[in-house]
Amino acid sequence: MKRLFALLMLLSAVPVMGGAFEPDTLRLNFLGDVMAHYRQLRHARIPGADTTKASSYDFSTYFKGIQNRLDSADINVANMEFPVGVIPYSGFPLFSAPKSEPEEAIRCGIDVFLAANNHICDKGRRGLDSTVAIYSSMPVHYTGIWRDTTEERLNNPLIVTEKGFRIAFINFTYGLNGFSVPPPYVVGQMDSLQIKSAIQRARDRQADFIIALPHWGLEYHLDYSPEQKKWRNNLYRWGVDMIVGTHPHVPQAVEYVDGRITAYSLGNYISNMSIAYGQVGILLGVTLVRRTDGSIETLPPEVTYLWTGKGGYLEQNYTVVPIEEYLDRPEAFLQRSQYDKMVREYTAIKRKFLQY
Repeated sequence: MKRLFALLMLLSAVPVMGGAFEPDTLRLNFLGDVMAHYRQLRHARIPGADTTKASSYDFSTYFKGIQNRLDSADINVANMEFPVGVIPYSGFPLFSAPKSEPEEAIRCGIDVFLAANNHICDKGRRGLDSTVAIYSSMPVHYTGIWRDTTEERLNNPLIVTEKGFRIAFINFTYGLNGFSVPPPYVVGQMDSLQIKSAIQRARDRQADFIIALPHWGLEYHLDYSPEQKKWRNNLYRWGVDMIVGTHPHVPQAVEYVDGRITAYSLGNYISNMSIAYGQVGILLGVTLVRRTDGSIETLPPEVTYLWTGKGGYLEQNYTVVPIEEYLDRPEAFLQRSQYDKMVREYTAIKRKFLQY
């Protein structure tokens, strides 16, 4: 897969002879909440290794189950729900992950990290200093946190150019678990002025397609809230082209209405949660098609339901697998009760969300 290690600032797609545009397609994947709970860290730690070193943690099982899907996309996006690099590493309620976790995500093909979420300020200024320094040193795009207002104006939205498509990503969160953002840092938040300004900058900078990525909604609720519906309507009225949400830690509806995709919650990608549907996540596949007149069409979404196999349940470490590939494989599970839970919750989810 072509990695997005450099941001190519093309002004627009290049017309072919006669003024028409060369038709092309762009494939994007979106993953939900990548977490770092205490039990995940314990299972990832190499026995006997120094707990203060990032290299002591092995996350190589985290993305291998979907590697072929990541390889097939042009841009892969994930919500990284933790600060990075503050020692001692810690899980809920105040997260800090070793940098080897985002390093593994990049190695497997994640191109864009979303950082505006309710846990990004868990470690205060130290956490933001460390996270920004580490992400800035990595071959990855990130958005949702900025060093100051000047950087926010320059880099919000994040615009990634691939195959002639200029895609704008606008990431923001409903809150920060009661923490304040230490100045001069800026975190993307559900502030209408900040969001509308970012949308206008996306237009001014000739983005072809604007994606809103809100961290919103009610935790553990399969149904999206009236507040999410209100924000959905506002975001489309203000000019975004697609909405992909995170935070509830369970899947919510994916809609395809009037050629627009709204995914209210992708649920967890990987976590230690055992709540009902907390091990079910969505890999959202999106295909954009540029027509010869320059317009962009959004094809119907591809929804792949995923299952988090916690450590000792599917294999010794945590891993994630596409559910449909394991429906007839109870022998693959180290604990039969986990297979039964997967089938039961997947069946209920499919019954609830009939379209996908």
